[in-house]
Amino acid sequence: MKTAAPWTLSDSLSGTRTRGWMALGSLLFAVLTAAAAAVSFPLPFSPVPVTLQTFAVLLAGSMLGPVWGPVSQLLYLAAGAAGMPVFANGGAGLGSIAGPTGGYLVGFVPAAWLMGLLARPGASWGRIALGLAVANLALFACGVGHLMLFVGRSATLAVELGFFPFIPGMIAKGAATGALIRSRRVSGWFLS
Repeated sequence: MKTAAPWTLSDSLSGTRTRGWMALGSLLFAVLTAAAAAVSFPLPFSPVPVTLQTFAVLLAGSMLGPVWGPVSQLLYLAAGAAGMPVFANGGAGLGSIAGPTGGYLVGFVPAAWLMGLLARPGASWGRIALGLAVANLALFACGVGHLMLFVGRSATLAVELGFFPFIPGMIAKGAATGALIRSRRVSGWFLS
């Protein structure tokens, strides 16, 4: 009598995923983005805090792809807009989205989409670097563009306050994201 092969993690996480699995993945990455917002360090010279959120956003895009990655970030934004304190420093509500950091929050959606299009698990380092660069550019373009409304419409000041201080963190979070999505243990999770 032939016995069934035991269930293994690698078997259960490879190949095409169902909509239910992808929806669960989106929910989990929305929660991860909220948890990453709790790791927040205010900068005395900028209204934009340092957080781990972009790490979660980039990972969501690469792991869930160009459809479900942005869905995870839309779920995150919807939770915050509905009043759940999921934004940095416990922020919540539409006021947070309309405030100085709102452009970054909205930028999570196109960043996850671009990362999902350009850099999936198993991609080459060059492809991952391209995905990280394009996704971060989109995120910071949204963030800095919106921040200009709060700094006298000065593009120079908005870039000084909302982009330059975050370059080291962007590089570190990008390297961590790249290492994770290149990992053989992670390759294949949540792929749609």
